[in-house]
Amino acid sequence: MRRNVLYVLLLVVSFSCAENTEKMPDEFFVDTGSRTDRIATRLSELEELLQNSPENITAWVEKGELCKEKYDFVCALDAGAKAYALDSTNVAARRLYAWTLINKPNADLDDVERAKKHFKYVLSVEENNPDVMVELANTYSFTGDMETAFKYVNDALRINKNHRDAYVLKGSMYKVMGNTDFALSSYQTAVQVDPDFFMGHLNIGWLLSELEQHQMALEYYQNALDLDPESINALYGIAKSYQDLGDYAKAHQGYRDLVAIDPDFHLAYYNQGIIKWLFEAELDSAVYYFKYAVTVQPEFVRGHHELGEVYYEQGRIPDAARSYSKALELNPDFAPTLIAKEKLRGKK
Repeated sequence: MRRNVLYVLLLVVSFSCAENTEKMPDEFFVDTGSRTDRIATRLSELEELLQNSPENITAWVEKGELCKEKYDFVCALDAGAKAYALDSTNVAARRLYAWTLINKPNADLDDVERAKKHFKYVLSVEENNPDVMVELANTYSFTGDMETAFKYVNDALRINKNHRDAYVLKGSMYKVMGNTDFALSSYQTAVQVDPDFFMGHLNIGWLLSELEQHQMALEYYQNALDLDPESINALYGIAKSYQDLGDYAKAHQGYRDLVAIDPDFHLAYYNQGIIKWLFEAELDSAVYYFKYAVTVQPEFVRGHHELGEVYYEQGRIPDAARSYSKALELNPDFAPTLIAKEKLRGKK
């Protein structure tokens, strides 16, 4: 099931790019640095506690909540399922389990409906809990029932006008509906309510990038980086924004900063290849970066394709043919390479 709204990750991560630049993969998120470091100690303590007391529901729930905070959905699902299995009447366990159902890998409509029933039960016990209202609204948004989803979100805001995640969910729903102005306004309200909301700043940056408002996007990526100086997402957003703004020196520096933390981040090399090829006319350097991109990510189809394009431009026809063939080996239907292969016919 393709998720319509995911109010924790907030948005599909994609950046507005030139025709030949690479977009981020859907729902890309890497959690690094201080955000995970600050909860690692407690998770370790809980692991030891649960080894000695595997029926401690409170510990399982706490572990699940910490896993949610670090966006480790598999860990959260495991903890939530164990807590719920131990005591299905425990409201905290049931709520955690419901949350994990809709955030587990490959969640389907049955998972959403089960989660909805659990959240309704929890809301029947905690009638004025705005957090549960937002979580229940999220299940309705998954199935496209935006009217009911907005009803629960607005009910939550009537109870707590500063409920951050209610604004986040409203923004995600507006984005799905194509109303980017309302989506942006809702996300911005969320970070006004909570200025230290790391994912909120990233989310706004992603949306502004999609809208090609790169200077404004850059500011939000920088805000996110200030909150987490080792965030791969923020570093990529900054570098890509400079690239889109045409400041290639700063873009290169941004990508170098990124790979200093994650040497295998292939898009950093790929996008530098794009800059060298299309904007700085340094074809040998472009080859270097594209080759590095496909070395760290051998199944990167577009990387093989662009490497072939630069080889072709250099007149290195056998090398171009090999790169095109590799791209088509990975994806026989990749249209740009199918077109490019036709160019080679006249060169043979």
